[in-house]
Amino acid sequence: MKLQTQWDLSKLGKGINDPKFKKERALVLEKVQAFAKKWGKDKSFLNDEKKLRKALDQYNDIAETGNKESLYLFLALSLDGGNIELQAAAKKLEDFGNQLSEYIRFFMLELAQTEKKYQKIFIQSLELKPYRQLLKDLFANAQYNLSEKEEKILSLKSGVASGNWAAMLDEFLSQEEETIWLEKTISGKTKIIKEKVPFEKILSELSSPKKKIRESAEHAMNKVLTRLAPLAEKEMNSLLEDKKINDELRSFDRPDAARHLAEGVSPEIVDTLRTVVAKNFSLAHDFYRLKAKLLKQDSFRYAERNLRYGKLHKKYSYQESVHIVEQAFSRIDTEFVDIFQGLVSSGAVDVFPKKGKTGGAFCASYGVLDPIYIMLNYTETARDVTTLAHETGHAIHASCARGELQLNYNPPMATAEVASTFCEDFVFEEMLAGVSDEERLVMMLDKLQDQINTIFRQIAAYNFEFELHHTFREAGYLSRDAIGKIFNTHMQSYLGKKVRFDSDSALGWIYWGHFRSPFYVYSYAMGLLCAKAMQSKLKKDPSFIKEIKEFYQTGSSLSPKEIFAKMGVDITKADFWQEGIDEIGELLKETKKLAKKLKRI
Repeated sequence: MKLQTQWDLSKLGKGINDPKFKKERALVLEKVQAFAKKWGKDKSFLNDEKKLRKALDQYNDIAETGNKESLYLFLALSLDGGNIELQAAAKKLEDFGNQLSEYIRFFMLELAQTEKKYQKIFIQSLELKPYRQLLKDLFANAQYNLSEKEEKILSLKSGVASGNWAAMLDEFLSQEEETIWLEKTISGKTKIIKEKVPFEKILSELSSPKKKIRESAEHAMNKVLTRLAPLAEKEMNSLLEDKKINDELRSFDRPDAARHLAEGVSPEIVDTLRTVVAKNFSLAHDFYRLKAKLLKQDSFRYAERNLRYGKLHKKYSYQESVHIVEQAFSRIDTEFVDIFQGLVSSGAVDVFPKKGKTGGAFCASYGVLDPIYIMLNYTETARDVTTLAHETGHAIHASCARGELQLNYNPPMATAEVASTFCEDFVFEEMLAGVSDEERLVMMLDKLQDQINTIFRQIAAYNFEFELHHTFREAGYLSRDAIGKIFNTHMQSYLGKKVRFDSDSALGWIYWGHFRSPFYVYSYAMGLLCAKAMQSKLKKDPSFIKEIKEFYQTGSSLSPKEIFAKMGVDITKADFWQEGIDEIGELLKETKKLAKKLKRI
């Protein structure tokens, strides 16, 4: 199988001026105008289930149309965020989208206000069964809707009030470069040399086993963040103020309420998850105490928190990582393997970091009729292998859910992160097979580090956001130092006393992109703990793959609570979350036992 390591965007278009995009716009505009003309006057959809089904089918058809240009520009900007021509094209497309919204905004707003007696009829209707969850959510959220004119204003100002701020900081970070020490193989010899590298590469070297390298990376990172701190302060305050205004207009009683409603997860479920995880922060403290003993250090600087133990410096070529993931997926389901092979061989994965490219990794899937793309910043680490598995999990979810209607296609994050995280442990087990005890110790510590970052770190981040939004609403403006103080407090809560904090660590919120999508981060912790339940069931009963595939085939046509309940998982219970955390506790015990056996502690 021949691998393609750069995106092939020709499936979407041949450039921003592709005539195909113009035709798509004309088609979707024609459909939108026809819809508005029909249902703007005919209000029978508010009391006739058959008419409502017809209207929703037409609305779904509109949602399926014209996604390719939007996806093309998003991906192109991910590779070249500073490209003015691409930015201008994206702004024009955004304006076109706002124009479309003006035609059809009335529909969902009016539908949300359906009389109670018809709401009950519609939700119970067999005719409307494909749209049942959408209607449930729509009716439940109706109390937070504003008038059509007010909704128009909020939609039009969203870019300048928040979107542009967040995009700007991402763009600036992607353009940043600094010189650091790097380990390079030159003419068969390993040397440490100085090299100017992009910000994403700087971050990856913070956990280098070479003190000289990681200290130079930390110094370079702090230089970049210090330069951008005044800008980030204004940016964050603008985002906080915009959200405060929106929440007050909609009468939300807490700053994370909008996220819960959007994801179909009750505040009680998220609060139970947060409470259980926070009560177990001591497990993370124990991990850092163990790592300090193994590394013969009294403590770590915040930037060193992911410092690895051991001499396992194995590099995984991209081709090798593909083979590992392929083998791991073969133990789950052959359809997963087929989807993965199709992705890596078709130009659906952009693999390596480069200047201008957005940091991190993602899977982009806009519609049931559109191609799926994965972005990586692959640097040959073990973590990069599991990241490939993680993003492929999203892609498998997107591929399997193509049987859903477009309006039900995109899953809530509470389930999306389960689909991606589920795949990671199988890849880890594949990597672990056949290694020595010393290598096993290193890999188990790495696994613990990842799980602590996914669960404890993300919940600490959620708690940081919660306090940040509340504090801003009381103070009216927060300095970068004030934001940094809150950040350090919550990071310390899960890291414990073995990790040192200072003014530099207080800059860590600046490059954490998830804070620009408020209260997103709980989904990572939820995803891992739910995925562990699925993995456990599958290992005990291979026939459980049927339920797992049904899960992957589901977008948002059921609520997260209902989706998990179908698999025998009750996410409302504190005991469920504790069981997943106890598994991590067992891994920590096993790791300590192995370290003692090897006389490393």
